[in-house]
Amino acid sequence: MEKSIYQQICDNITDGILDCDFILHEQDSDDSVKWAPGALDGVRIYHMSHTGMDAAQLKGMVRALKVAICGDFSKADAMFFEWTKDVRAINCIDELQNYIIDHSQTLEVRNIFHTALSLVLYSIHVECVKIGLELLELFGDPQESLKEIIRRIGLYDEFTIFAVWNMQQWENGNDEIFAIAKKVHGWGRIHAVEYLNPNTEEIRQWFLTEGTINEVINAYSALTCWQKSGAEGLLFGNPTSEEYASITMLIDGLMDEGPVPGISEIEDAESVMLRYLKLSSSYTLSTDEYDVILSIRHWADDRDVLSVSATCNQILHSKDCTEAVEAAVKEGKALRLANELEIPFRKDLLKCIRKDFDENFYNCRYLMNCRDYIEPTLQIFREKLPFSEMAGEPEDNIGIGEEYEAYDKLQFILQELAAYPLVGIDFMVAGLRSPITRNRTRALTNLKCWVQEKQLPLALLSPELFELVKDLRAQEVNDSAMALIIPLLNGQTLFTGDGDGSEDRS
Repeated sequence: MEKSIYQQICDNITDGILDCDFILHEQDSDDSVKWAPGALDGVRIYHMSHTGMDAAQLKGMVRALKVAICGDFSKADAMFFEWTKDVRAINCIDELQNYIIDHSQTLEVRNIFHTALSLVLYSIHVECVKIGLELLELFGDPQESLKEIIRRIGLYDEFTIFAVWNMQQWENGNDEIFAIAKKVHGWGRIHAVEYLNPNTEEIRQWFLTEGTINEVINAYSALTCWQKSGAEGLLFGNPTSEEYASITMLIDGLMDEGPVPGISEIEDAESVMLRYLKLSSSYTLSTDEYDVILSIRHWADDRDVLSVSATCNQILHSKDCTEAVEAAVKEGKALRLANELEIPFRKDLLKCIRKDFDENFYNCRYLMNCRDYIEPTLQIFREKLPFSEMAGEPEDNIGIGEEYEAYDKLQFILQELAAYPLVGIDFMVAGLRSPITRNRTRALTNLKCWVQEKQLPLALLSPELFELVKDLRAQEVNDSAMALIIPLLNGQTLFTGDGDGSEDRS
């Protein structure tokens, strides 16, 4: 008999901490894209609006609840599982809880509670466990035994936010949220940070030093931690070197507004940045701090904040910065700084990649943008990649995981070849013969760039690659890849927009 989700989690807890390499075994997951624990819910919370349920989905919820009310817990689990194939638990919490509250006079509340507990303890379906936690939230501050169940299941990032919502109802809820925030490191920490209040000096200090440290993107929590830690007040006081380093980390997250708002939400950001820069002379800066100052300069340049930009330039072109960067590049570090500040680094980087390929291969982009280093870089990759073992039948598989490391390294080179027609043909062949979808689509996209730049049909540009693409057409299983194949075989040489290039103007 398959273990329940709760039991799987409990089996991997040591001294109150979930094993860092534990990944839940999900029988009901058939997604080709494997999301990190909590990632899909996180994307929905931060990047999708809540649209509510349609009539059919609402009807399905009511049917499952009626079974739960009758006390048939096993059948309720099965019905909630079928329902959540179409509706994720994170999107239905308001409708689910409001329905029960609105009908509390006619529902058998005791059975609702036992259904919730059964789902949490015994279900093998992720979304059903979440439904159980959402239902438990309606019952307020529970007994200690149930609290311990919620604490344990909340250690897995997929369920942390649902555990946090329960903890908010508890007498010492903020302390509980703080305890779990320190034990999770992915999406669970991002969510816990949002609901944690800085009601003690210890928590405020944690917001400053650790709150943004997660395995996703620090930017998600940067603004929240900036506000809850009182970082701005510290900055305009006399921060210690440790506090300055933590403030630097927060500013780094604020500058990255790709996922969520950051620096744009800071009132009078110009004066805040000038204060930070002014203080820099009081500390010994590492390349990490200089890199953040470079990000500040980008922000200032984009917004014509001349005072900040000028101050950044003064620091970045100082002797101290130059010497720090020159030392770092010998170890394959501070490459963005070296590249933008025009400090020579490629010779050292090439040595680093040759000496420790696995640790440095991803920095090949800094070499591939300089023609003198293209062939030496490709040669290192030729020596390190097991080309003879990488060919296979096309699969609809993006290839994420340790077993796909060689394909990941191939991808880093492929994405640099688009600008260089007919360079690295052997890597293009490997890409087209790869079983991994992203390698094939990257190679095909490169071919699209090549034929457009040279204004030659693929059959004339490279008969060898044309034949490979023709062979691939008969085997390709991915629609996006096939959409790239057809125009290439049809001789198209001009592509518009981001689509598949179906408009032929050749």
